[in-house]
Amino acid sequence: MVDSSDSQLSNEHVSSSSISPYPKCGFDVDDIENKNSRFKCIFCSLLIQEPIQLIECGHRSCRGCFEARAAVAPDENVTCPYDDCNVKTNISQIMPDKAFKKELDILKVACIHRRDNRCNWEGLLNDYQSHLDEIHMQYICFECNESFSSQAILNKHIRKNCPRIFAACPLAPLCTEEMICKTDFMHHFFSGRHQETINKFLIGEYHFTESSTQEQHMELDAIDKEFEEKISQQITNLSKTMQIINDKTVEITNDFTSSNKRFSTIVQEISNAHLSILEKIPIKHSIQPRQVQLQKDIENLQQICTASEYISTDGTLTWRIEHVSEKIADAQSERQTSILSPVFYSSHTGYKMRARLFLFGDGNARRTHVSLFFALMKGEYDAILKWPFQYKVTFCLLDQTGNNRHIIDSFYPDVKSNSFQRPVDEANIASGIPKLFPLNLLLQDDNVYVREDTMYIKIMVALNETPKMLLPFVLTLNPALPNHIQENLIKQEIVRRQQQPATVDNSQPTPMNI
Repeated sequence: MVDSSDSQLSNEHVSSSSISPYPKCGFDVDDIENKNSRFKCIFCSLLIQEPIQLIECGHRSCRGCFEARAAVAPDENVTCPYDDCNVKTNISQIMPDKAFKKELDILKVACIHRRDNRCNWEGLLNDYQSHLDEIHMQYICFECNESFSSQAILNKHIRKNCPRIFAACPLAPLCTEEMICKTDFMHHFFSGRHQETINKFLIGEYHFTESSTQEQHMELDAIDKEFEEKISQQITNLSKTMQIINDKTVEITNDFTSSNKRFSTIVQEISNAHLSILEKIPIKHSIQPRQVQLQKDIENLQQICTASEYISTDGTLTWRIEHVSEKIADAQSERQTSILSPVFYSSHTGYKMRARLFLFGDGNARRTHVSLFFALMKGEYDAILKWPFQYKVTFCLLDQTGNNRHIIDSFYPDVKSNSFQRPVDEANIASGIPKLFPLNLLLQDDNVYVREDTMYIKIMVALNETPKMLLPFVLTLNPALPNHIQENLIKQEIVRRQQQPATVDNSQPTPMNI
């Protein structure tokens, strides 16, 4: 591993046109532009060295790149630059990504110096640093090809001394001893300091040494000639520009006259339209109250129709949950720890209910189990219902393969709990089963409960006290059948089981064709 202030040559192509205020701590390799972006640091865009993961957003970077930014950031909070992420992460909210480092270590790479045919080394990224330390100990300026013993000295050379980038003033050291960037020479020549030095030469206050007088005069003559050429060119350009401006002025004047006429016409038309509107305002005021009320009535009817079309009113709910992997990731990162089911009712005038699902667990079950809870909501008919709520609630995680390996669990309400009293607020505190299903089984690719990134949960409120032994049979019924047909089949199954001898095993439901 290399020190961040003295990083290896392959870690960063340093040039006079791109000097970052932060060190690039990743590995620069040949053909890096074709490497998978998931292996690249979100800050320096090189292959990640000492990978860490930002807990808040899940993106990865070099440890050195993150810490360099955290050191100067307010409250040590660093903004993620990945696309439009912009999530702030504190230095205390990062963790080493050892599993990801194993992937990086076996990544095949080629030495950065293969670009200029200076090295043909190829191997694993885990061995790349050793190769650099052993073979490429020189740090070379890509402008002038001068070699240096460390990255820090190379960086200083590029910022101040590189002869391809900087040069001394022709009047040095009398004007200034500092090296001047060649792109700033023109600005320096017109600066007050340089002009003052020239004036002192003219009045005889400054003199060149005999050994350098001829050389300095030649440089000044070259500069004067360059100035004359530039000034002549600028005068020519200014003359052309003035002619263009004059032509544009005439064109704009003509356009203004034409626009002024059109403006007068438009003002008259607007005045006429205003008078017409004033005449219609009384009519509009008489109609507007009725229009507002009609619009409200239409919106209410649309909401009622939309809501009633899919609402269950028989105490059961089959909840279809899509994009399960995305919702698990949201719960894991705490962007959205839980999701709510649609509202359902025990009858048209019954209890109003819903469920809350924690895909990454809740409380002591977090990170180990899926948690599912049941909540009573404030309804329009609560005043005529019986309280506290005391019906058994059953949760079923449905097997989608047709093998009926459903996960079934239920509970009876604690009638002393506030969760089952008549709701005062919008909804009571949810109560249920924190450890419905092990999370590690749900995350397996071949589990039978998630297919095409979708899962189904059935919630049943035992308003008629369905025997527990009948639950497997109930779950085998075709959900496409109307409720009254399903209820009739359940009654037939109860009668059938009652008529069979006690020695017969009734644990498996008898298939019935409809």
